[in-house]
Order: sequence, then structure tokens, then C-alpha cells
Amino acid sequence: MPTHPLVDAVFHNLKPIVGNSSCHFLLACSGGADSTALLLAFRQLQPVLSCRLSVVTVNHNIRSAEESAADSAFVAGLCSGFEPAIPCIIEEIPAGEVARYAKERGRGTEDAARTLRYRLFEKTADSVSADFIVTAHNLSDVYETVLMRLFQGGGTASLSIMPVRRGRYLRPLITVERNSIEEFLRQQGIVWREDATNAGNTYLRNRIRHYLLPALSQAFGGWRAGLDKTLQRIALDRSFCENALVSAQTNFTGAADWTACRHGAIAIEAAFFDLLQPALRLRLLEQGCRRLRIGERVPLGILMRLSAEGAVKSKVSKVQGIAIGSASPAALEASPAPGIPAMSREEQTAARSRVTAAGVLRLERRGSRILLFDSAAYRRLYAQKSYFLTIIQCGTYAYPLGQLAVYRTSAGVFVRDTEDKSPGIGPVALPLSVRSRRNGDRIQMSSGKLKEVKKILNEWHVDSLARELLPIIIEDSCVPKRIRALYGSLLGYKNWFVEEQ
Repeated sequence: MPTHPLVDAVFHNLKPIVGNSSCHFLLACSGGADSTALLLAFRQLQPVLSCRLSVVTVNHNIRSAEESAADSAFVAGLCSGFEPAIPCIIEEIPAGEVARYAKERGRGTEDAARTLRYRLFEKTADSVSADFIVTAHNLSDVYETVLMRLFQGGGTASLSIMPVRRGRYLRPLITVERNSIEEFLRQQGIVWREDATNAGNTYLRNRIRHYLLPALSQAFGGWRAGLDKTLQRIALDRSFCENALVSAQTNFTGAADWTACRHGAIAIEAAFFDLLQPALRLRLLEQGCRRLRIGERVPLGILMRLSAEGAVKSKVSKVQGIAIGSASPAALEASPAPGIPAMSREEQTAARSRVTAAGVLRLERRGSRILLFDSAAYRRLYAQKSYFLTIIQCGTYAYPLGQLAVYRTSAGVFVRDTEDKSPGIGPVALPLSVRSRRNGDRIQMSSGKLKEVKKILNEWHVDSLARELLPIIIEDSCVPKRIRALYGSLLGYKNWFVEEQ
């Protein structure tokens, strides 16, 4: 059985999770004190836990090549020095990728590196069939992170003690402070790697570690115990809100959970979004961000703007005794929710269908659904400005938005995207042309007069990107050729179909 307090802590944090099962752990090791100590503890515990162990180390290519190579060599040497040796996987983020990602997402270098690093953790864990990914977060990391997020305007998710387990991630050192970790390594006679950037004050975390924490300890030695109690209170409030959202989702009649839809977006029923109080809308959007793998650290201002999109209903419902609702447009104008700017009547009307783009996230209200996009993915999708298909027979045809199925029924020929749940467009006459919009396009109204497609799209509040891809269906057999339909439902809008005379 374990004998050192640090090893004891790792064992007691892991045992309730793994039980008596034989698990495969992938341990993330940078060569620093925390991960090195965790690697040594795991090695001692392997016989007790009956576990398999692999190690992954990541070169971010943001420091000198010599320093990064030395870190990787140190970790590989530790692993090979055990008997038997521990498999060590060295992963590498391409040079310049961290900077590119940080710029694209409007994030700092640290945040970008973390996101890309965790993607590699996931990839590596899948490749070696690991049950869990183990990181060396410790109690000192928690205090630093909480103070950082407090100053940065973080939400309740960031102002809490990290659990030992979150999904497939384990943090068995989360109850151990850094000074105990370094003491353990000195007792073992192990010299660990020091990241040169940790000694500087470029990053906020370093400034908190070097200046604020020593000052707090000098001014108020019991700050850790007090902060622990505050975090426990915040955790209770967070749990209440999360449970309230779950109750609302469970009791709402209809789809009340994010569902995947085309092109990397996720969707939820607008009626459900509109019923929620602002605090629950924010949590619903945070939930959506996690589904999109954007992460939890989305700026509050963005979430507030997106949340304000739903404040257009007057109906209030009760779900298991919890009132969920939002103000009417008039009430919203007079007394907006705290932190949400008041909107004019014109803005309120536009908000019902307006697209909100905010760098990281994009929210669109399309008919009965609200769609949430990763903005970068959205921009890449709609970078395609034009396309043209000629269809002379039934079959399946690829185009920028997916695949079009052209099929015959007893009622005639119909056109439907393979992912579209609507009945599609038809009956139509072959041959057909399916293309993107062009300047000057006009389509027939019920009165027989022609109307510019541009005006129709304006009335539907189709954003400038989507309107370039919305399919136009043309019957080539007509002389002159005529636009028979606008396939709007494909992108969440209406369909415009010219009936045969």
C-alpha cells in the first residue's frame, strides 16, 4: 500500500473511480514538477491499481527548439528508465499553429496552446485505447485559476474547485499543493524541468503566483480556508441553476436539447430558449459551446448578446415549481434583465431573426429553431460563393451544401437535400438547373408578377453569407428558362415554389 502522503492522496482520489477494474491511463507529462511527481506516484501505484500506463508529452513549438527538445527527451528518459519501460508518445503542434489559432479565436497564447494540447490528448488517448486521460492539476493551480477568472469576469464554472474526474479526464493531484509536490520530488532525488516562461511575469498566472499569493499569505494567512468556503457556496448555486435547466429540458414539450444539424451547427427549439430566464439561457449557451467543442471560456459579453436574442416572448411557464420566462418586448425595453442592454422596438423586431456574429460564436434564429455555430467553421463553409448543377435524370448529386436527391413519385419529380427533413421541392420537370443566386434573379408571385429574389431574401432576413448559397431551382425546359423555386428550408427559411398554371 502507498506510504507517502502524496502517493496516498493519488491513490485515494483514484480508487473510488477505477474500483477493481484494470484501466489504461494516458498520463500527460511535460517534465515539470507536477506531472513528474504524478508519473512517479503512478509507477508506485501500478501494482495496487492493476493498471496500464502510457505517457504523452506535447511540443507546442512556442519556445526555443532546444528547450522543447530537452523537455521531450527528459520525459522520454524517465519513461525508458523504469523497469519495464513505460510507453511514451511525443506529440508536436506544428510551428506557428498556436499563434494562428490564437489570432483566429481572439485568444491569448496560453489559451490557444491549451486547446490544441487537449485535442492532441484526445487523439492520442483514442489511438492507444486509453480509458482515462490523467493531468497533473493541483490545488495551487486551482487557487491561481480561480483568482485569474475572478479578475477576468469568469462564470461559476470557473469559480469552483475542480473535481477529480470530469468525463474521461482525471486530476488525482487536485487535493495536493505545489510545495508538497516539490518536497516529494526532492525526497526522491528527482530534478524536474523548469519552463523558463514560468519565471517571467508576462502571463497573468505568473503575476498572481509571484506577487498576489505571497501578499495574500502575508496579509491574511487564512485566505485559503476562506476561499474554499466561498467556492463551496458558488458550487451550490451553480448546481441549483444546472438542475433547474435540466428540469426545464425534461419537462418542456418538444425538443429541449441541442441537436446536431448540418455544417457543424447545433440547434434547439426557439420556444424553449425564449422561456428561460437569462441565467438559464446563459447556461444553455455554455452547454452549446461545449457541444461545439469551443470550450467553456466564452466571453460573457458574447453570451449576453446571444442571450438577448431570445427575449421576445411574454409567456411564462412553470417547470417543477421553477418559473422560467422572459419579458415581453415592451417590458424588455423598459426594464431589461441585469447586464443586458435595452433594445429599441426596431431592434427587438430585428432580434427575432437577426444573425448575431461575435467572432467566436454565431447564433441564428431560423423559424422555430435557434442555430448555434462555431464562427470560424461557419466562415469556412460559406467561403464558397457560387455553384451550378445541371440535372437531367433522377439520382443523387453533390453540391457545396451536401447532396441533392432527385427522385420520382406518383406525383412527379421532387428535389430534396438528403439531410433535409422537409418534403422537398416539387413536382418539377426535368431537366433542371440548381445554382446559387445571381444578381437580377426574379421569381413569379401568386399574382403572376415577378419579384426580385434579393427582395424575398431581405424579407426573410437571410444573412449575406447564406443568401449566396441558398439553392435556386430552374426548369430548363421552359422557354425562356424560369426560376421555379427557392429552396429556403434547406437553411432554415421558407420555401418559395411556383405552382404550375
